[in-house]
Amino acid sequence: MPILIFLFGFTLPGVLTQGDPVFYYDARSLGLGGNTTVLENGLNPASICLIDKILFFTGGFIFEQMERRGLRVYDSYGNNIGISTISVAHTRTLNFNPSGFVIPIKFFRAGARYYQIFDFNYQFYHEYRDDFYQIIKIVDNSYTGSLNIIAPLIGLTYKPLSVGLEPGFVFGKVESELRTVLSNDDSISTEIRNLYGNGLSFGIILTPSSHLRFAYFYRGSFQVNGDDTLKYPSFHNFGFYYQPPHRIPTKFVSEINYEFWREPLINYKFGIEHTILYDYFLRYGFSLITDYNERAIWTTNLTLGLGVRLKNYYFDVGYAYGKRDYSNYDFGGLGIEQKLIFDETQNHFILSFGINL
Repeated sequence: MPILIFLFGFTLPGVLTQGDPVFYYDARSLGLGGNTTVLENGLNPASICLIDKILFFTGGFIFEQMERRGLRVYDSYGNNIGISTISVAHTRTLNFNPSGFVIPIKFFRAGARYYQIFDFNYQFYHEYRDDFYQIIKIVDNSYTGSLNIIAPLIGLTYKPLSVGLEPGFVFGKVESELRTVLSNDDSISTEIRNLYGNGLSFGIILTPSSHLRFAYFYRGSFQVNGDDTLKYPSFHNFGFYYQPPHRIPTKFVSEINYEFWREPLINYKFGIEHTILYDYFLRYGFSLITDYNERAIWTTNLTLGLGVRLKNYYFDVGYAYGKRDYSNYDFGGLGIEQKLIFDETQNHFILSFGINL
């Protein structure tokens, strides 16, 4: 029982604290491994300076996550005979973000947008059984919510240099429900937390040529208030973009994220975009994301995306498959053998649309 209680608290990915970071911005970003700092109309406020026409954009943020976590079970001969499930999670969310607009006026850019930065959607389900494998209790603990930013955008561009500023309002709502089913009694408890705060971001993009870009994006530390106060650290992104000249149009993008929670964390992202028949794009990439609660835990995401750019509109789709690695974690000295460490998988899917005027 103590091990189950420990795993319950450990496996919930941040929802009991400050949420799970969203490692991408829109469908194009997701297809490129989560890269966004150096892309046009990306998370970097300076990216609006790379847009030359009035743009309205939105995303069909369809998030699906299916997970199975448990200890691997072996027979007396050492054969893997299955998984003893600790928890099963399956969440689906439809959320139209990011959404916004950009208006270019010579060297000046203005706009506004809404997007999600942390996700609280999760469900924990576990059946407790006796020695005869009869159910004695069922615990179903679900969380629904997100932390979002809505903000104006201001950008200035002069020759190779672009700068952008985003003073944002941070808001969100988290709903939780705990259902306990016993053989002779049931109980349900619910809680709703409203979160609100303010944040500030700015970015720089340097474009020495049409084939090369360097970018930096900074989001300052902020806190959100509600029934309790949640604090989030500052966020530094460094991005790089390169398109080899005189070749089939292929773009290489990479990004390094630096954050300081209880200790410094560094995340890595890499993506490639191929142009096919001028208007169609194939994208793929990967990212390595560190868990902010425990540096020894890494999530590897493999991503794939497709895009269409026509005269006045664009359409993108992105997908990511993630695997969270616990192989370097010691489970608090519980003495769980390497072969017994459980698995976790994640799936992300998003659509994005845009109209140029």
